[in-house]
Order: sequence, then C-alpha cells, then structure tokens
Amino acid sequence: MYKLSINKELFEKVLFKKINILEKENNNYWKKELLEPIIKDDKLTYTIKQIKKLLITNGLGDDKPQLLVECLKVDYSIEKGLFEFYLGKILEQKNIPEIDDEKDILIKQLLDEKKELMNILEEIKKSKIFKN
Repeated sequence: MYKLSINKELFEKVLFKKINILEKENNNYWKKELLEPIIKDDKLTYTIKQIKKLLITNGLGDDKPQLLVECLKVDYSIEKGLFEFYLGKILEQKNIPEIDDEKDILIKQLLDEKKELMNILEEIKKSKIFKN
C-alpha cells in the first residue's frame, strides 16, 4: 500500500468520484518507487509495480482526512510523461469533515422550497378564498 498526500481540492474530487486517475510526475522518486528492473532476453527492462491499495491523505497530523482507495492499475502515460494511478472503490474513510458537495446543496434547496410551498398551500386552505 502506498501513501499519497494531495491538496484539498484534489482530495475532494477523489472523495466525490469526480476523477478516477491520480497523476504523479515522472521524477526520480516515483521511478525508484514504481519501476522494477527485470532482465528479459539478456536485456535490462523495467515493469511498473502494481499496487492494490492507496492511502490518500490531505494535510498533516493524526486527524488529517484519509481515504483508503482501491488501485485498479498503475500505468505510465508516454504522451503526458506522468505515472497514472487508476482509482477504484473507496474502501475506507477517516476524519472526513462535513463537506457539502453540489448534490447536498441542491437537495437542501429543494427541501426548503418544498417546505415553503407546503406553508403557502396551508395558508391558502385556511383563507376564505376557496370556501363557499
């Protein structure tokens, strides 16, 4: 299992499944971590180490938000020059603050509008406009 620390915006995108690929730059650290040398036909080549789970964190300290995410595949994009981590299911969440995403906000607005309409209907029923 690998641990990746990412910024808040990217963390929220992973949490709300707005992205399914995390990209890491092609630097010496990631080459060392992800490339496995093998000898094939008397030639030195490299394969990309596959990882089953990623621990994705945001921030520092013991109470930092964390996601344990299934890693479907680790690949290298030649066009972008980046390592790509393909994300699967979120297996575990820890220290996730109450974050309102667009769906939560929309549901709250709809419930407020419903309540307001119910109050208006109740007032109309109480008024003598429709009574004979």
